[in-house]
Amino acid sequence: MRSIFLYLIATLMVISMAISSFALDCPSDEYVITVTNIYSDLETCDITLHSSESANDLELYVVLEHLGTVLDSRSFTIDSITSDSDVTKAFRWNTDDKSDGKYTVTSTISKDGCTISEKTYNFVNGRQTIPRITVDDLVPNSQGFSVMITPVEAVLVDIEYMLMDDSDLIYSGSEKKVSVTTVPLEVTEDWNILLENNKDYSARVKVKLYSPSVSYIALTEDFTAKDDVFISDTYEDDIGASATIDGISQVPFKGSVRFTLSQVDGTDSNELISVVEKSPVILNGDDETVETIWDERLKTGEYELLIEVIGNDGDILDVEEKIIESDYEQPVNQTSTGNNQETEQSPGFTYVFAIVFTVIAAIVTRQKQH
Repeated sequence: MRSIFLYLIATLMVISMAISSFALDCPSDEYVITVTNIYSDLETCDITLHSSESANDLELYVVLEHLGTVLDSRSFTIDSITSDSDVTKAFRWNTDDKSDGKYTVTSTISKDGCTISEKTYNFVNGRQTIPRITVDDLVPNSQGFSVMITPVEAVLVDIEYMLMDDSDLIYSGSEKKVSVTTVPLEVTEDWNILLENNKDYSARVKVKLYSPSVSYIALTEDFTAKDDVFISDTYEDDIGASATIDGISQVPFKGSVRFTLSQVDGTDSNELISVVEKSPVILNGDDETVETIWDERLKTGEYELLIEVIGNDGDILDVEEKIIESDYEQPVNQTSTGNNQETEQSPGFTYVFAIVFTVIAAIVTRQKQH
């Protein structure tokens, strides 16, 4: 029995020495990387890391706990982070636990199995305190986002907004000391980066309150980026037509405009022309005019014009229908008229030459007399 006890003691000592040796191989001051900000509720979480130097192949592990029970966890690989820069991750928790009480979020940064930094964040669910504002109706799209902030009482807030590609932050901005007084405040911002067509993104808005204590309200909504434009102006006549299209998306519009012309005869309509004109690339806030010229000038009559904007995927983004009333009459053949004019002008030229000849003859005769 004694020998078994000594064997266990020796085994524990070997394990302890191995752990100590492993710890010595993982100096915590090799990388100066810290978690500078954590916000979480039972729905979503975002974490910001800061590095004072460049680093590669880091692991971020995040755990949500309640009363000692792990409810959910996330693991992220950070391929690289440059010197004096931040990396933000945002995601949704997957838990059905909605119990009142204290929750803990623990984030751990490691490299090659060695812990570099660790930080915890606590929040309470089910507080009875009525917030001074409510944040509602976050609506994101390919252009930007809008969110409504409704005051319960007058307050100053900070508004932070993020655009996420999966869990990665790709665009962010903020407004400080925004006054919310007696009426709901709509906050609208545009994304200022290019988006990919048919790609899924998430918009996240965090509103920070300072009184009676620092607290946050956050919303996250998903959307699929799409190219989008609309027809803002048109012009059409018996010579041709044009359409001015305005961009309302950060997905580059690389589509075209189709002009379809039909002649109206009573209740019937006969298609004459259908031409597709390529559009210049258009982004949010841009406008371009696309035009076409008919093969020949439209004769007297009534015409219907259908203008369609065709998107990157071949879908119709906007439509305009117009009526063209032409009173153009084709000129009569000019050949015979030209001959008549020449005939009528001939006597005039003959008369002029006769006068010139008479004057010259009179001058010559006078010179002979002298």
